[in-house]
Amino acid sequence: MKRVLVTGACGNIGAHVVALLLERGYAVRGIDLGTPSGRKAASRWGDCVDMRFGSICNESLVHEAIAGVDHVIHLAAMVPPGTDVDQAAGYAVNVVATRAIIEACEEQPAPPRVTFTSTAAIWGRNDEVDGPRRADEEISPSDNYSRQKAECEAMLRRSRLDAVIFRIAMTPPIEPGALSPFVFDMHPDMRVELTHPKDQALGLVNSLVVDEIVGRTLCLGGGARNRYRYREFMNMAFSSMGLPPLPRSAFGDALFLTDWVDSEESQAILDYQRHHAEQYFAEVSAELGPARHLVKRMGPVLEPVILAHSRHHALVEGKKPRVPDGYRAVRTIRRAIKAAKSYL
Repeated sequence: MKRVLVTGACGNIGAHVVALLLERGYAVRGIDLGTPSGRKAASRWGDCVDMRFGSICNESLVHEAIAGVDHVIHLAAMVPPGTDVDQAAGYAVNVVATRAIIEACEEQPAPPRVTFTSTAAIWGRNDEVDGPRRADEEISPSDNYSRQKAECEAMLRRSRLDAVIFRIAMTPPIEPGALSPFVFDMHPDMRVELTHPKDQALGLVNSLVVDEIVGRTLCLGGGARNRYRYREFMNMAFSSMGLPPLPRSAFGDALFLTDWVDSEESQAILDYQRHHAEQYFAEVSAELGPARHLVKRMGPVLEPVILAHSRHHALVEGKKPRVPDGYRAVRTIRRAIKAAKSYL
């Protein structure tokens, strides 16, 4: 029985990876923060998973967890905006901890194979190319997160380990109101490729038995049928939650968050693309349930409130934005969803 360690085991992709590993008969060990949500996610597995709660920055925890495993699927990371708000913490989690994982693996009598998830933001220069981005294309990381992922990729290539690097397209959780605080900073024409978290998990787990990809960098994405422009995608997301569509003026000018990826090769090898965007958004609506209809009725009231907190829309309207970066807009949406659920 192969033994697999999953870092970030209780996360958006990690939880699906763990479930699939168990289904296929692997012995699974997991690391994740001991947050209430993390412990709740882990409770569904009971004694089937050897869970280790704590930070991947804890080197002794990492060494203990890696001992004796055949594979490490490294998913744990700090993502934006956290990597910008606390740059030191972001570097510690994303780079220093990854270095410790690599070193701990190299010290094992039989070093485990490492699967590392990088990002579709790593290429940068989004406004200079037509996409989709290729794994062999020159990278130009443009923010803390993508620079940290690039550094980790380089460390793995220099290591003595058998490793596979996956640059993954955008993979949002199936959760109403799971919006980034910088939701309105992105350019309305930014390229967005949706990948269902279950599809990402399937690709990662399928890769464990494919030796031909060792030492390679591949892209994991949802495929051509799941490619959108940012405003179109966000309005689909808003609609799934019962919220009204927003005008072009609500969005900003940043192009770095994500991109389309060329996943033809990974799909041919790993056969993981199962879901399309309509299915994903139907699941988001189902999670919200009847509350979606109440949110929709609040739409005429919510729309001006949300727009008032888009600094870009405010500038177009010649007004002073109340709060930058959309924090209050996201908070408003989450409160409306929570109120609708509570009412029912």
